[in-house]
Amino acid sequence: MVSDGRRRTVLLVGLAVPAVGTLIADPLMGLVDTAVVGRIGAAELGGLGLAVAVLSAVAWVFNFLVYGTTSSIGRALGAGDVEAARRRVRAAVRAALVLGVSVGVALWVVAPTLLSALGAVDALVGPGADYLRVRAVGVPLLMLTYVGHGAFRGASDTRTPLIVAIASNVLNAVLTVLLAGPFGIVGVAAATVAAEAAAVIAFVVLLPRAGVPRAGLLRAAAREAVDGHEASAAPTSELSEVLALLRVGRDLFLRTGGLTLGLLAVSAAAARMGVVTAAAHQVLFQIMMLGSFTLDGLAVAGQATVSTALGRGERDEAAALGRTTALLGAAGGALTAALLLASSTVVPRLLTDDTVVIDAVASAWWLLALGHLITGVVFALDGVMMGAEDYRYLRNTTVLAALVGGSAAQVVASAGGTLLGLWWCVQGLMLVRFIALVWRLRGTGWLDAALAGAQRATERPAG
Repeated sequence: MVSDGRRRTVLLVGLAVPAVGTLIADPLMGLVDTAVVGRIGAAELGGLGLAVAVLSAVAWVFNFLVYGTTSSIGRALGAGDVEAARRRVRAAVRAALVLGVSVGVALWVVAPTLLSALGAVDALVGPGADYLRVRAVGVPLLMLTYVGHGAFRGASDTRTPLIVAIASNVLNAVLTVLLAGPFGIVGVAAATVAAEAAAVIAFVVLLPRAGVPRAGLLRAAAREAVDGHEASAAPTSELSEVLALLRVGRDLFLRTGGLTLGLLAVSAAAARMGVVTAAAHQVLFQIMMLGSFTLDGLAVAGQATVSTALGRGERDEAAALGRTTALLGAAGGALTAALLLASSTVVPRLLTDDTVVIDAVASAWWLLALGHLITGVVFALDGVMMGAEDYRYLRNTTVLAALVGGSAAQVVASAGGTLLGLWWCVQGLMLVRFIALVWRLRGTGWLDAALAGAQRATERPAG
């Protein structure tokens, strides 16, 4: 007879494994860009680092499109209402297009000014702005892929997004190698945009596999997004779907925005400290992102299982799943730390051949590796709290952590500190989150938050 603990472990790992490939797709694209640009020059690599930090902030802030779409599509398909599912996907596409085009245009216009305002030295602004402007074209595409991921997750299909992620990453790698030679950093950015476009096309073509008809979906949503009079004439129910999606994402928007702005503040501090520090920080940051997104597979599993248990009224089971998820996060973090420590002389050389940058990376590599002992638990418990709809607590504690880490990084930069000092700031940010999440798990407040959220949803008027 299988024990409850083992059953939960098998369930969580089984859900997490197929989610990992999808979650690391964007960091892998960033690693490919970093490896290629690292052989173009240190200034290009440092400029890439700050530009990618800006794009990561944009991507993370708007990833509520994934979670909002997942829950709404899951409810509709669970009720057997295919038309409602189509309507909600269409609403999510409209929101993604409006937000994506707005943010993309803004990034294109302010790219050089933004990088300068973040403290980049003159040598980094030119290549960084070139890369950022090309990637800005792909921001609407990135947000549309979020809708695609959310739709398939809502249909309990994690294999299709994994296939799309693998295909788009292969395309990105091939195009990056082909375009980097003749076009430099601009060609590297264009390759990533092309891969994002291919992913959007794949999701639209494969959408019926999620049980949602695609007929006219993207075309109609795009027309309504750019034509004001048609948008205002859209059915009230569809406008309500858009508003509901934005309401769901409010606290998650602020939570994710706080985290990414905190990390962006650290990248800005690195850019203020010079080309070598900025380039070395970019290498470390990309490795941290890859490890974190890998561990985030447990967050997906924790969110799915905890929300299901609470939906059934099984509070004790939800609490047990939360504890098991945290333990698996700790184990995953320990394994990641061990792998990074063992590869300390190999991995950095895959991302850059500049010996000065490699030496700088080596000074903080050990701290990057050991930090995963904390981030493994943090990312796993993020999913648990999202499954419990405890978004308000996540918002407040994450913003606090970001203020601590981001402010400390500015002090380090102003005081003439080192790259190692900056990475103590990164780990301080994560430590604040670790303490807050473990403390929350030990109580029952997060379980009560889920019940309160369900009650509010029940009391909300229909339509």
